[in-house]
Amino acid sequence: MRKLASLFIFFAFIVFMLPACAYQLKADAYTQRIPRGTKLNLVMVEPITTSQIQVGDMFSARLTSDVKISGKTILPSGSLVRGTVEKYKPTARLSRSALLYLTFDHVVTPQGRQLPLSAAICSNFEILSDGAISGGGNYFDELKRNVKKSGKIITNTTKWGISSGEELFSGGRFLVTPFAAIGGTIGGGAYLVGDSIIDLFRKGHDVVIDQGIVFDIILLEPLDVPIS
Repeated sequence: MRKLASLFIFFAFIVFMLPACAYQLKADAYTQRIPRGTKLNLVMVEPITTSQIQVGDMFSARLTSDVKISGKTILPSGSLVRGTVEKYKPTARLSRSALLYLTFDHVVTPQGRQLPLSAAICSNFEILSDGAISGGGNYFDELKRNVKKSGKIITNTTKWGISSGEELFSGGRFLVTPFAAIGGTIGGGAYLVGDSIIDLFRKGHDVVIDQGIVFDIILLEPLDVPIS
């Protein structure tokens, strides 16, 4: 009796497992893999700014074009990609700009299935080595901008001296240009010092991702998409 019982359990197990294995093979046969490293072009559905978000806030974007493998469309244009705000750092004094960390959670297939997604933004933003989206730098970046602006003031004032001097009389540029250059140097220097001092107390820039902005994400892991 024990042998018969054991045989019955064994055959019952086989009968139970065969449909499961067949289903698995069938499922595998109807999936298509989008390989790791593939770039997906997205358009933002709603805006995000670090001045108005909380950790855990959700956002959505849509594919701007079909994702094809071997000429076959795997994910059509318009497919929805969803994600969340993982964390962020607000703006601070010394012109320190905000940092934003986004996580992409899943993509919605045409059949309505939600597939887990591992991806990161890779274009159209200032992206740091740890994956953060930066609002635009810090005090030293602002200082560099101030130097460039100061140089433009000096250059533009000198050009004005040349053109204005020639309008006064022939050769007048040799008289007017030195005074214009001196004035531009004083003005540019005053701007550089003044704005650099203000930047010590000024907050940096927020990260702003506008509705409709287009950007790329890159797959960090392969994405297996059911195609039936």
